[in-house]
Amino acid sequence: MIALLLALILLPLFPLSMLFNAGLQALPVWLRVPVLLAFPAAGAWLLNQAAPPPEQYILPLQLLAAFTALLYAWRLLSVQEVFIWARLQATSVWPLVWLAWLHGLHGKTLLFVALAMTIPAAVLMILGSGLSSRFGGAYLGLRGRIGPAFPRLTLAWVVTLLAALAAPPFPGFFAMLAVLQQIPVGLAAVVLAVWLLWSWAAALLWQHGLFGREWPRPAGTVDLSYGAGLGLMLTAVAAVLASIGGWSWWMH
Repeated sequence: MIALLLALILLPLFPLSMLFNAGLQALPVWLRVPVLLAFPAAGAWLLNQAAPPPEQYILPLQLLAAFTALLYAWRLLSVQEVFIWARLQATSVWPLVWLAWLHGLHGKTLLFVALAMTIPAAVLMILGSGLSSRFGGAYLGLRGRIGPAFPRLTLAWVVTLLAALAAPPFPGFFAMLAVLQQIPVGLAAVVLAVWLLWSWAAALLWQHGLFGREWPRPAGTVDLSYGAGLGLMLTAVAAVLASIGGWSWWMH
């Protein structure tokens, strides 16, 4: 039972998720990404060690997890700041880990689900810092194309956002398939609704940053370095290949 309670802190459901988001917002920038990655990894490990909850708690946990996932997915629709978007999306992801665990998903697959859909949010935080350092607070009100001014940063942002949406063939897509295979039809409809809301919210972000008039490059700023851009692309390709291979192995 102690492991289960600790998992509720590390993979928070509403209203604990409010405390987590407030705490993450208050942390220094350099500490936010490690915390965002450590919480789901430790939470999934604890769930793997925990005994199933008593029968009378299973339905309330399922309802709370479904509500939390939908709440934060809906909240994304009104967010333009990339860091806030990333942490809210991660908070919407973690309830899906609970749903999968409550229906028998365990072991390395549960850890894969938790990390495959959280790592893109962590990378988005890093890219959000890049946007903020180049545009300042002005990037919250972008109504034009930043691609011509920062092509490599824009490409990294688009690819990472696709990964965060669990679009194929990124690892999150296979993680979502693992969740959907594990849960009953009613909960699967909730997960699909959450997935749709993520895509809608991302479309709003893209509308502000990829279309319209060309946004000029602020004086004294530079694009993402070639090395950093190449590193992100190679990491994305490696993650895709690894997840495809892992999914093929799991299916057989």
